[in-house]
Amino acid sequence: MERKRRVNLAAAGRAQVTTTYPPEALEFETARNSFLRYCRIRNLTDETLNFYSDTTKELVRQLTMQEVERPIDVTKMNIMTAIDTKRNEKIKRGRGSTPADATINKLIRGWRAFFNWLHTEGFTDINPVVGIGTIKAEKRIIETFNNAQIKALFDAPNRSTFTGYRDYCLMSMLLDTGIRISEAEGLDITDIDWKDRTFKVYGKGRKERLVPFSRSLEKILFNYMEMRGILETDSLFVNIDNNTFRVRGMQQAIQLYGQAARIKGVRVSPHTFRHTFAKMYVMNGGDSFSLQKILGHTSLEIVRMYVNLFGTDVSRQHAKFSPLERL
Repeated sequence: MERKRRVNLAAAGRAQVTTTYPPEALEFETARNSFLRYCRIRNLTDETLNFYSDTTKELVRQLTMQEVERPIDVTKMNIMTAIDTKRNEKIKRGRGSTPADATINKLIRGWRAFFNWLHTEGFTDINPVVGIGTIKAEKRIIETFNNAQIKALFDAPNRSTFTGYRDYCLMSMLLDTGIRISEAEGLDITDIDWKDRTFKVYGKGRKERLVPFSRSLEKILFNYMEMRGILETDSLFVNIDNNTFRVRGMQQAIQLYGQAARIKGVRVSPHTFRHTFAKMYVMNGGDSFSLQKILGHTSLEIVRMYVNLFGTDVSRQHAKFSPLERL
């Protein structure tokens, strides 16, 4: 009897023991805010911060639908269900839109970074993303402009006006250098080395690189600088209020010129200029290593894709070796 009492007392003592968890383990918003603060402390770019903010927001939405309200309760099955649910949602798959598989993989990468951080910091006992990799994404043909479309785009702006010539200069720069539209927004007049004909570009991850430009762009750029004049801001591209011409405005302007030029069958966007630059660079005999440096890629993987696609002018080779043509 005495032994039984001791056992019961011990059991009662254990029942009173409670585990205290940090707020990050119990509240998604607290966990998100702490994670995003950590990202800011790491001095990540605004683009990367927005990426993590958007992907973790979508994560919370997916888990709320599963009635999971605490980070500490998330399981691997919850993550897999969220991925499956997202894949079954209606995602725009039209020509020029972001492929659904690529969208899912972006979410997975964001969720993985979030839970890796939670587990590393000791806020969760298990890491629910362990063993969950990105899905096999469909590969699509890279869309590029042809010469006629480029000419039509360049003819669309009214070059007698400041905004028209500015946009013509911007599109010329995108085609001549292949820089990202965010990099074009970030260019200052002090980033131009007229003697060596190079731009000092700040790319992804705050990485700095030199991008050469041609004599043709030099003339266009010089004329634009005369029209721009001396302003308080150092931003190269400015709007009519003499403030920095932002990415969204650049994208909208190029899209409108595409509509004015009646271009069909290809997405008219700044990134299509980047693809077109890479294609023409390779087809004109450019090597993969210099292309990698110009584009600012950390690995040769994407550059190899350009080389594999455009290293040989397939249409020209087909016309030369077509069996039907040789009959």
